Amino acid sequence: MDTMNTGLDANGGNKQDVYDYIENPGDKMLAEMLQELVNNVELCRRGVGSQRRALFLIGGSGSGKSTALAHHFRRMPEFQPRVNEYSETVRPLLSIEAPKPCTTKDFAVAILEALGVPSKARQSEGQLFATVKSQFRERGIIFLHVDEAQHLRRHSTQQAINDVQDRIKTLMQIADWPLHMIFSGVPDLADLLKGGHGQVARRSLVTRFIPLTVLNNKDHIQGVLSEIVEKRCGLLLPEELQTDDFIGRLCLASSGSFGEIIKAIQAACFLVMRKGKDTVDVRAFAHNYQRSSGCMPSDNIFTAARWSEIDPANALADLATPETKGRK
Repeated sequence: MDTMNTGLDANGGNKQDVYDYIENPGDKMLAEMLQELVNNVELCRRGVGSQRRALFLIGGSGSGKSTALAHHFRRMPEFQPRVNEYSETVRPLLSIEAPKPCTTKDFAVAILEALGVPSKARQSEGQLFATVKSQFRERGIIFLHVDEAQHLRRHSTQQAINDVQDRIKTLMQIADWPLHMIFSGVPDLADLLKGGHGQVARRSLVTRFIPLTVLNNKDHIQGVLSEIVEKRCGLLLPEELQTDDFIGRLCLASSGSFGEIIKAIQAACFLVMRKGKDTVDVRAFAHNYQRSSGCMPSDNIFTAARWSEIDPANALADLATPETKGRK
């Protein structure tokens, strides 16, 4: 997850426009799988590559999927633009966001729009995908990243999912072109791996960014707290923010999402700095949580005694409109 480097001003802004990456617990596996795709490109060119030309990164909203991929794309030279022997810039990676709603035809149009290639409404789906394939080859695009890829699952019927799977499969079977695909999205994305005789599943690698917990991620979260509060913001981190109790509250309030945990820590730091104080405390987290969730004071996860029984999704439950009584 990207976060600001040192140099934050008293209003929470950054004096230096510098962002450093904070490692996600799922980064190691993601990096290994991306490298496996990169290696397979070369093997495919030699005629001995694996069928596994897709990577699915699945995780909840705010888990840091897009940020992690952007980081690794910047880090790995195979995803970077290069100048070929004709002094032309070749960009091997195309990253798009799947539109919503997204039919298979919409998918093709979104790719062409990202390439700056006009499409005509009267063109058939087959014609659009034929253009997509030729453009990939002509432009040297080897990797296609589709963010919010769950939008490709426009309908939940197996036939609709099979149609999407067919298009994904054909893109990974372009004659003499080793296109590899990366899909990132929320858990609904997993539907694209089901059914269809396993035609996509057996051609894919899959990894998850799972919700963080005290049991599994205490040390990592403590490290993130120290990194942001002490090293990057120059503030004091009291012992009460390093306990299992506080880390549990932080995880629950952020639904275990790594990106949301980082945002909560940053927001608490900004609040403390605006007030001219030098120590981050629970009150800063509680204040920001109440402002962002709209919860009742008694349901504030950072201050409630029985906080583990609170469901953040129900923060506004008391404001719900009651069902009309006596309706026939």
